[in-house]
Amino acid sequence: MGRAEEFAREFKLLKAESNRIKQRARENYLEQVSDFSEKIKHMGDEAGTKAKQVIDKVGDYITKNPQKSALVGLGVGIGLGLAIGLLIRRK
Repeated sequence: MGRAEEFAREFKLLKAESNRIKQRARENYLEQVSDFSEKIKHMGDEAGTKAKQVIDKVGDYITKNPQKSALVGLGVGIGLGLAIGLLIRRK
């Protein structure tokens, strides 16, 4: 076997190995992307559940303490109004 044939055979082996490595890398990448998207979906589901729980708790608090809730709302409204008024006057 000549050097050219030996070089060609070795080149084919290296090319095949390169293709196998590329395929494994692609599979690993796709697996990681899939895992990542599942984690994001799970986090979104958890956030939605927690938001619903907070809204339910706030609703229960308002139902049990309507006067206190109204006063807190009034205080927050006045505070925001004053803050916005001060910001507008500065300009």
